[in-house]
Amino acid sequence: QTGDIVYNAADVPGPFGIPFSKLIQKFTKSPYSHGTVVLVEENETYAIDVSDWGTRKLRLIDWFDDWYMEEFCIYRLKEKSHDDHLCLTNHIYAFLDMDPSYDFNFNDPNKFYCTESVRTIYKQCGYDLGGAYLLKDIVPGWFYPLILIGNYFTEFFSKASLPTNVLISIVGNPQKGMMASPLTERVFSYP
Repeated sequence: QTGDIVYNAADVPGPFGIPFSKLIQKFTKSPYSHGTVVLVEENETYAIDVSDWGTRKLRLIDWFDDWYMEEFCIYRLKEKSHDDHLCLTNHIYAFLDMDPSYDFNFNDPNKFYCTESVRTIYKQCGYDLGGAYLLKDIVPGWFYPLILIGNYFTEFFSKASLPTNVLISIVGNPQKGMMASPLTERVFSYP
């Protein structure tokens, strides 16, 4: 249904070949690292995906092919009204019209990353899915100083770094992250 959220696991490398998706899964204790929102239009199902390829509207089956799916699940609002459906549809279209670029630094208000886009669309309809934390509250304490050191080098070479003072939206797990939202429930999972 329009507004459904698909969380998935992927094995897509990040900058410098770093297994970013796998690190996210490990540090958030989640089988998933990526999220997208669904749009159903004229009996076709689309994923509205934000990634380093930018913002794209892909047939869901093509999106699955792009991400080399290993695992995924679908979450939905527990109490979804006709007004919610209209609101989500309108804000998905508005998001597509905005066509934001991918936020490699996770801190640009005019760019987005996957889970942030889902959270933003829902927030515009009055639903706060939660799941946003400072980086130090996501990664283990021993790893945080390594990120600070890595930030110094990546910022020097690529002008990119992970933010330390901005909330980052994570898929998470049933205890912490967007998946823990009491507003949504799992309606499907694979495998």
